[in-house]
Amino acid sequence: METNEAIEKLKYYTKELPRDAIKEAINKKEEITPKLLEMLEYAIKNAEKIVKGEDEFFGYTYTIFLLTEFREQKAFPYIIELLNMDEEIVDYIIGEDYPDYLPRILASTYNGDDKALFSIIENDDVDEIIRSCVLQVYGILYIYEEKDKNFLVEYIKRLLQYEDILKDNSFFYTEIAFLSKDLRLVELDGIIDKTYKFLENEEIQEIKDVFADENYKINRNIYPFNKFYEYINDTIQILEQWQCFRCLEDEEYSKSKEFKVCRDIITKRYESMQYNSSIGRNELCTCGSGKKYKKCCMLENTVEQIEQLNLIDGFVCRGEWYINRKEYVKAINELRIAYVMLQDICKQNYIRTISRYEQKYKGYKNFSDWLQNYIKILEISDRKSDLYVLIELCNEIEETFNLEKETEKNYKELIIKTKENIQLRIRD
Repeated sequence: METNEAIEKLKYYTKELPRDAIKEAINKKEEITPKLLEMLEYAIKNAEKIVKGEDEFFGYTYTIFLLTEFREQKAFPYIIELLNMDEEIVDYIIGEDYPDYLPRILASTYNGDDKALFSIIENDDVDEIIRSCVLQVYGILYIYEEKDKNFLVEYIKRLLQYEDILKDNSFFYTEIAFLSKDLRLVELDGIIDKTYKFLENEEIQEIKDVFADENYKINRNIYPFNKFYEYINDTIQILEQWQCFRCLEDEEYSKSKEFKVCRDIITKRYESMQYNSSIGRNELCTCGSGKKYKKCCMLENTVEQIEQLNLIDGFVCRGEWYINRKEYVKAINELRIAYVMLQDICKQNYIRTISRYEQKYKGYKNFSDWLQNYIKILEISDRKSDLYVLIELCNEIEETFNLEKETEKNYKELIIKTKENIQLRIRD
C-alpha cells in the first residue's frame, strides 16, 4: 500500500479498523508524520463542524494515536488547543473514554511546555475531569524519569495551598489523593488531608497504608501503572477495543452458539430469581449456608445482583468466544472484567470459597473452568505485562478465597504451581 493510499483510508470512518493503513503509517513514520500533522491541524480548526456532523472527517482518531505512538512533540500544541475547547468537543474527538487516554496522549507528545499544562490544571473554567487528566500527565512523566519527584511534590503543594484554585471540585481532589498514593509521595503526608472529605474511609486507609509501606515499589507492568501511567505504544491494540470498530465483530458474535446459550441463561435467570417472601430476613437461609437470609440468598434477588451476574456471564461468554478464535489479547480483557466483577460479588455476599460461589451461582460456565482458561492464556502470553497480571490475579485469589479449606485444595495447588512458573519466567 502506498503512503497516499494509506492517508486516504485514514481520513474517514469505516466499520472495520483500517489495520493495513495504520501499519503502513507506522512502517513509513518519517514520511507520513507531516501529513498526519496536517490532518490533526485540520481537525482542530474544524472541530465544531465535525462534532455537529457537518464534516465527516474522522482522521483525527488515527492521527492522534499514531502521533502519540511516534512520540511526536509537534502534536502537543494541537492537543492543548483542543483541551481549551468545550468538553463536548474533547469527548467527541478523543473518544468518550478520554480520561483513560488523555494523560497518556499528552505525556507521549510532551514538549516541555509546562505553562501550557499549568494553564489547564489551574483553570477552574475547564472541566475538572480534563484538569485531572492533565495533572496525571506529571505522574507519567515522573515514572519515566522526565520529571523528578521534587517537581511533582512542590507543584501539588502549590495546588493544595490555594482553595480558590480547586474550589469544590471533588474529582480533582480525588485525583490528587490517588496520584499521591500510587506514586507514594510521602512528602505530602498530612498535606493532602484536605482531600479526604471526598474519599471513602477505605480509600483513605489505602493511602495511609501505602505511605507507611517502606517496601512499596512502582512496577510499570502491573495495575494501575500498566493502564493509566504509560505512554501510548500500540495504536491498533487500543483502537480495536473501541465499540465503533466492533460492529462487524458484534454481528458475528451475536450469531454464535456461545452467545445464544448465554442469552438463554440470562433470560432464565430473570425469570427464576425472584424474592422469596416466605422466608424472614433474619431466618436461616434455606440454601444451607448457615447465614441469615438477608446476608445470603436474599441478596441474589436484587436487580443489581442479577445484572451483575448477567454482565459476568456476558464477559465470560465473549472471552471464551475469543479464546476459540485464538484472539487471546481480547479474551484477556473480557475475562479480567468478569473476574473483577465476580470478586466484588464475593465480597458483598461474604463468599470465601470458589466452591461456595459455584454452589450459589450457576452461570454460562463454571467459575473454576473459565478461571483456569483465564490463567492459561495469561501464562502463554508473550507480553511481559500479562505475566505480572497473572501474579496479581493469583494474589487476589488468595486474598478473596480461603484456599485452606479442603474443597479448595485443587485451587491452592493450581495457584502455587502457577506462581512458581511465572516467577521463573520473569527471572529468565
